[in-house]
Amino acid sequence: MVIKLKLKESFPLAEKLVYFDNAVMGCLPQSTLDLMKSYNSALVDHMSGKSQWAFNVEEGTNAKKNALGLFSKVIGAEVSEVSSVPNASTGMNVAMSMIPIKKGDNVVSTDLAFPMGAALVRKAEERGAKARWLASENGVVGTKAFEKAIDDDTAIVYIDQPSWFNGYLFDVKAIAELAHDHGAYLVVDATQSMGSIEWQIDRTGVDFAATSTYKWLLGGMPSHCTGFMYIKEEHVDRYDPVYVSGGAYSYEQGGVEGLYKEHKFELNKGIGKYTVSRSPDITMMTAENSMKVLLDHGMKEIETQNRKLTTRLIDGLLGRGYEVQTPLDEERRCYMNVKTPELKTVVEKLNAENYWCAQRVGGIRVSPHFYNTLEQADRFMDKLDEVVKSL
Repeated sequence: MVIKLKLKESFPLAEKLVYFDNAVMGCLPQSTLDLMKSYNSALVDHMSGKSQWAFNVEEGTNAKKNALGLFSKVIGAEVSEVSSVPNASTGMNVAMSMIPIKKGDNVVSTDLAFPMGAALVRKAEERGAKARWLASENGVVGTKAFEKAIDDDTAIVYIDQPSWFNGYLFDVKAIAELAHDHGAYLVVDATQSMGSIEWQIDRTGVDFAATSTYKWLLGGMPSHCTGFMYIKEEHVDRYDPVYVSGGAYSYEQGGVEGLYKEHKFELNKGIGKYTVSRSPDITMMTAENSMKVLLDHGMKEIETQNRKLTTRLIDGLLGRGYEVQTPLDEERRCYMNVKTPELKTVVEKLNAENYWCAQRVGGIRVSPHFYNTLEQADRFMDKLDEVVKSL
């Protein structure tokens, strides 16, 4: 008997479409949509002189504090280990730029790295490191490949969790252990999994991680979102940030009052010193509300539902004769990729008929979230068959 996850709120976009494109952008719950509408209407009214500003400074400050607390629960971290960043790219740059690298070191990554991750590894090469790119086979890089590549000269192991194009989940704990055995750090871009699986990051050994909120955390469009960064407690005060803002320091007045250049600056302790810039209040309020919805459903329950959906799709597509580019082991995936003939045409036709998915690396990336249903998975496969047979 398949137990259906009962939704506690409506998700309008996911109800209107067969929306299996959550790896691009997540659907927002109705309460988050209402919040965004209220805030933006108040902003327009205030800036046009129709009314006084309806939201005060404390609401934005509280939203950030609350969002950090909620995010720590979503990923299983301590609040003292998480910070806000504008997006995942910022968080990854903060981490990668402050980890010491010297000539002769190496950075281990894979050909599954998203462009941002690949660029960061290239940047490490400019600092004197040698990149060791591990080759994937059918979208998979096994732990043994990392075991062979990581040595005492490895400074950083960099991965995406999961692989952006096919949902492949690395054995993060095993890779972290390999990295630590050789004195290296594990840095993870977790944008494609935080919010979709029960991370329990404190048990994984991950040293640094970051995410944007517009995908599985349901934080809005890419241009209207924020991000979070995780730093393992033992590293928070070990290093200093390369990029800082005025909020990273405490200071004593010196010289003429109001001339900050005369003040004595001292870098703060704790995770807050890594907050390079302030995210707009509404992005924090949006993230706060949507993470409440996630936690209300339960991260374990969300992961279970997502696995059910992906398993239904993979089993069904294999049964219909399709080839998938995703591991068959449920433990090693959180969404999937399927090959089809005339890929571009098939994806265009599916999207045109409101079956949303994405063309990625020789196949169709199909990425459901917990508010999608098994019935929608069946409809998607039927529609895919219909489109392919019409070619």
